[in-house]
Order: sequence, then C-alpha cells, then structure tokens
Amino acid sequence: MPPTPTPTETPLPSASPWPLVRTEVEPQAKRNAVRLLEALGTWPRGQDGTGSARRRAKAQGVPSASAPGLVEQAGPLLDAGSEATARVIAAQYGGLLATRASVLVAMRQWGRADDGTVRAGGATVDVRLGRSPGGWQVGALYPSRPAPPLARPGALIEQVVGHDRIHLPPAADADVRAGQLRPRALRALLALAETYEIDVSVVHTGHPRNVFGTNRLSDHTRMRAFDVWAVDGKTVIDPETPDSLIDGFMRAAARAGAYNIGGPRLLGGGGFFSDRVHRDHLHIAFDSDS
Repeated sequence: MPPTPTPTETPLPSASPWPLVRTEVEPQAKRNAVRLLEALGTWPRGQDGTGSARRRAKAQGVPSASAPGLVEQAGPLLDAGSEATARVIAAQYGGLLATRASVLVAMRQWGRADDGTVRAGGATVDVRLGRSPGGWQVGALYPSRPAPPLARPGALIEQVVGHDRIHLPPAADADVRAGQLRPRALRALLALAETYEIDVSVVHTGHPRNVFGTNRLSDHTRMRAFDVWAVDGKTVIDPETPDSLIDGFMRAAARAGAYNIGGPRLLGGGGFFSDRVHRDHLHIAFDSDS
C-alpha cells in the first residue's frame, strides 16, 4: 500500500470520472480520450513516472494506449509530483471525420510538490483518434503549452481573468494572461458576461492549428476565437438544456461582434453554422484583431 499522508499535509482532491451523456455523437471516441487522460493524470503517492503511467493507461483498456511513445506525449500531465489527481473540466470535439477525430480535453490537476504542498495546474490536450474495425483508437496526444503571462497585461485582460461570471480552465486562463486572445474577443466575453455565466473550454493552445481535415488556419490559432461548453451552468450537449438559452447566447455573441458562430442548431441569419462537431460546444470567432 502507498504511504499514508502525514497529518500536516493537505489531502489532494479525489478523482471524479467525467460523465458522458446519452446524446454524445461518438461516445466511444470521447470516452477513450477522457479515460486515458484521467488515468495518465492521476496516481497515488510513489507511482509517478512514465512506467507507472503506461501501466495505468493499459489498465484502462483504451485501444493503442500502450503504443510506444504515446504516454510520453502527455508531457505536463506526468510531471505533477509524487502523487496527483486530474479531473476533466470539459471534453469537446476539435474535429470529426469518418475515420479521424480530435477530442479536446480541458483538465485541472493537483499534484504533491517535494515540500509536501499541493500545487494546482492543468492542461488542455488535443487527443487524436482513428477509427479501425474495432472502434476508435487513440493515436496521439498534443497537450497545451501556453506562452508566459504578460508582464503588463492591461485592464482588459485583468477584467476577463478576474470576472466571476467567466470561468476559464487552466490552459485558457494562461492563454488570456499571455495575450493570446485578441481585444475584440475579450470585449465580447465581458459583454456576454453581463447577461450570462460563461464556461469557456478552449481559447488558443490545445486546439488543432488548422480547421480539422483542411489546410485552413483556425481562428483559434489566429487568437480570435473562444469555445464555450456551458452557459449559466447548463452544458451545451445536455438534452435538458433549453434551446432558448443556447440560441439566445449565440445571437448575443453575434450582437457582440462575432462573425462565425457554431452550435448544435443552425440559426437563421448570417454567420451561424451547425455540424456534428458543434453539438457539444459553441464556437465564437471574430474577423478582426482589434
């Protein structure tokens, strides 16, 4: 058995498996991506290191999880300390084709430092999968690697990261602090937060460079888009979430200046689109850097 923490140590949060809903478009793909990362990012004291990570991944039964080099691609999730707990905040599609998929998994992670204290962090991982006769197999992991925070972020950035109605996972928070979301998008977030509580999933890092399956540069790469996985605490993919709430948010985003707005339903008017990828999140993009 692993050693018991001393009474003076703060215990790590417990693991909490991320739930899949019955309306998932490709449930096996998302399940394999999420369960693999939960296993890689969580370990008891004394079971850190890539060898233990490989065993945890194999125990999950995720196809290709034990492939040479795959576990090492998890990068920052493996370096949290002598013990760690990872929880998935949001999991959405970054792209979905007949035989290839991208699942973007935003995570929070707590780890035990050498001095016994608990450090909080996290990453967003672009999990690439391929469909085989046996189902979806994990092929590659691309974790977020945000730039350092700006020394002088300015009032706009400070308002967004400090807003109590704008919730940013660790990678998205780091992106905003690093200046990797353009001012027009930042101002739109603040405008939307006057009416809505916003759970952002992805901003810049951790997203595919190109629109999946094309050679077109993504607006996330251009630093002028953000994705939203929940509005007013209600997830986009949940069938119990009122259509009027999500549709109203999308129309409010258009009024705030977004030129390209994706979601689970096609709304009337210019700038809106819908497809299988956007059943689980809203894509809010802007055509200007100003």
